[in-house]
Amino acid sequence: MKRSSVFYSIWAIFHDSQQKLLENLKKKINIELNGPSFPVHMTITSGFFGSEKELVDKMRSTLSKLNSFNIELENYDYKNTFFQSLYIKVKKNNELILQKKILDKTFNCQNSFFSPHISLFYGFKNNIIKNNIISKLPRLKKIIKIKNLCLALNDEKKLKWKIIENF
Repeated sequence: MKRSSVFYSIWAIFHDSQQKLLENLKKKINIELNGPSFPVHMTITSGFFGSEKELVDKMRSTLSKLNSFNIELENYDYKNTFFQSLYIKVKKNNELILQKKILDKTFNCQNSFFSPHISLFYGFKNNIIKNNIISKLPRLKKIIKIKNLCLALNDEKKLKWKIIENF
């Protein structure tokens, strides 16, 4: 079955100073590689549907089951896929996996594959170019704090993303 190009997701957004640093890093990369514009985030779960009011209500009712948490950054990495072209790999830890399981259950998401990351560039570019860019990037702070979770609308065909509500 073909996946819809328009769907909702839950993103983690970072503490203000880290969010700004990551946004600036992404802008610098996009100036060089000319990728689409998108907010810096880490997707926790995605691919679900419903009315926005229903989804916001589900998220609000789930917040009491979620804990605030930090994530641990591993390293810059890349793949030969459009949406994971150049990114920061995030370490899977028990707290992050638990948060994902709660959100997957809330939004009835069946996808068990989880590769937590923070995308810095969407698009297809040669691996040599991506390696060259990575070699110029600053060292990463190892632990960053999650400030908000948000409900986002994704339109992968039109390359548009919209945050519906922050929690």
